[in-house]
Amino acid sequence: MIRIGITGGIGAGKSFVCDRLSTMGFPIFDCDKEGKNLMNSNPIVRFRLTELLGQACYTDNTLNKAFVAQQIFSNPELKKEVEAIVHPAVAQQFAQWAESQDTPFVFIESAILFESGFDQYMDKVIVVDADKEVRIDRILKRDACSKEQAEERINAQMSDTERRKKADYILQNNPASDINSQLFELMKVLYKLPSN
Repeated sequence: MIRIGITGGIGAGKSFVCDRLSTMGFPIFDCDKEGKNLMNSNPIVRFRLTELLGQACYTDNTLNKAFVAQQIFSNPELKKEVEAIVHPAVAQQFAQWAESQDTPFVFIESAILFESGFDQYMDKVIVVDADKEVRIDRILKRDACSKEQAEERINAQMSDTERRKKADYILQNNPASDINSQLFELMKVLYKLPSN
């Protein structure tokens, strides 16, 4: 089985590509979604987060996302501590999930694949790329925010140049791009890879 990471900057279209792959019948592990689930359902994660952030991080037995975001927003060290609790739990969950799949490939979608170190568990990494103006336009349509806020979100992430350098494959997802034919060509390449 070949483990393939899919990442890209905000507004590049990772989820769009993952939806396409899912439609093709490939299993997708959504890191962000699984992380949130584990923060709510995993007793060890819950205990350690409560120990770190206090009782206020859970309200009515559910993660108080606004409170947690507020705590870590301006405190990079605290953010790292939260990630050190959540990321290993997500990695373990992914490993178990991947073992249960019966397909030649499994895909993991993560906005912070490189930053979290999850790329070390991958055999290959696909970066979904799009022009900055296209990404800003998508963010504005999707989220209620200003152009300045959209640019701030883009600038807060790893640079496109750095992301591209770390990629095994790059998919261009601009309005004029034919994502389907790119995926088709990529799958031909992936099917030729030796399975581990």
